[in-house]
Amino acid sequence: MRIKPIIYGLCASLFFVSCTKETIDEQYVKLEQVACSFYSTGNQPLEIKVKANPSVWEAESNAAWLEVDKSEDGSMLILTVADNDSENERTTEVTVTAGEAMQKIRIIQLAFNGSINRYRPMPTHQLGSAISPSGRYAGGFESNLGEGEDADSYIYTPVIIDIQTGEEYRLGEIPQSLADFTQTMVITDEGLLFIEDAIGGAQWVFDKDGNYFSTATLSMPEGYSGAPHIQGTSADGRKWVGYAIKDDGMYHPLLWTDGQVHELQFPDENFRGEAFSNGIMARGISADGSVIYGTTWDAYDFGMVYWTDVNEKARYVGEDVREVQKVTIERPDGVQVEGHIVNGVICTANLLQVSPEGKWVAGSYRTETLAENNYDVTQSQYAAFYDTETGKTTVIEDYGESTGLRATDDGIAFIGAGSILLTSGYVYDLNTGSDLGSMTDWIYNNYGIHTPSGVINFINADGSVLFGTYPLTSGAGTQFQNYYIAPPLE
Repeated sequence: MRIKPIIYGLCASLFFVSCTKETIDEQYVKLEQVACSFYSTGNQPLEIKVKANPSVWEAESNAAWLEVDKSEDGSMLILTVADNDSENERTTEVTVTAGEAMQKIRIIQLAFNGSINRYRPMPTHQLGSAISPSGRYAGGFESNLGEGEDADSYIYTPVIIDIQTGEEYRLGEIPQSLADFTQTMVITDEGLLFIEDAIGGAQWVFDKDGNYFSTATLSMPEGYSGAPHIQGTSADGRKWVGYAIKDDGMYHPLLWTDGQVHELQFPDENFRGEAFSNGIMARGISADGSVIYGTTWDAYDFGMVYWTDVNEKARYVGEDVREVQKVTIERPDGVQVEGHIVNGVICTANLLQVSPEGKWVAGSYRTETLAENNYDVTQSQYAAFYDTETGKTTVIEDYGESTGLRATDDGIAFIGAGSILLTSGYVYDLNTGSDLGSMTDWIYNNYGIHTPSGVINFINADGSVLFGTYPLTSGAGTQFQNYYIAPPLE
């Protein structure tokens, strides 16, 4: 269904992180947040962590409605806002100084409005966030250095957010000696959170009560030596998809239905029209469970495949535009070898590429051209969206190099500008072939919320919950923060 405009909402809250090595002579101010927003009424004081050199720092508010204080130990800046009962949004800045160093915090307070969409960054999810198929839960984990004997290792805390109620579940502290969490992968609509563990080679799975188990305990077909890795679930929780390494040394895509495992079939040939050497990973499943997609993992091909019948062989996403050409490649040492160049739809490790009812699968149409030296291969890619019902692919070249991220079932497509480290994007109507503007403009027009530059990674079936990522740039480089937009609390 089409998404209707919803009334004005919240602005962005940024999380500033710097990993720059400190020196004695260096003067700096490092802040946990460099921009934040408040509701018009009912706000609690906000604490912002401050690290500074010199250690004595000062803060000044530029508005009478915003008070600034320090915590007793001088580690926190405390912001307190007065209620805003006017019809106008108001903004100001807080200036924090330490010696010659200075940093500013941009403050936005909303105008009074009884029905405001919620905008929530998730700074506690430090290594990625997951969103459940219907947008009910968001999950991730935070990591902090331990104390005493554990000062050289991390303590991990899984965090589940109930988007519907705003409630946050913090699921205990796990020392790095027990598990080394590397990435948040999946959360279900029942609130099961899957996190990768570098030590055990499996995933830890948590529920909202803090109970947990390992994916190493899941049922597996014969001939598998490693633990499975879950990549997506259906909204009803009955179907889970993922992959594991079989005794043949290749990755194989797997489907669990009500706990029973099923091995998904490869296509006859890999993305380049050759025999498989490394296999396929199942990467995601539509919310209704009707379409599964995955990626080949041979070399750096990342060819995209899908299944609509789990008892049949996989088909290539964009099979109508896939072209395999046999070429003779001359290596720098003069030896000639036979190879293939391919035009086709690819996807890397993205987990949210299929629309809720499986109508559209998003990817990137990559073309390859053999250079005149008969050795180098030039690649280009454009956002592509494959209609699983008609078997037709829409390739969008309007924005130059780009990446297809997701589409709604009624054909509203979200496109990232570029191919890696996506910091902005566009919205496109696949039905009319028309540009709907930048993602930030589209969010404002449809949700009434100003967001930072970034990309939309997920929107649920009825458009009530949106999930995205925006870049945070500091002296340490660019990092990425996840956020969600949801209806107001009742």
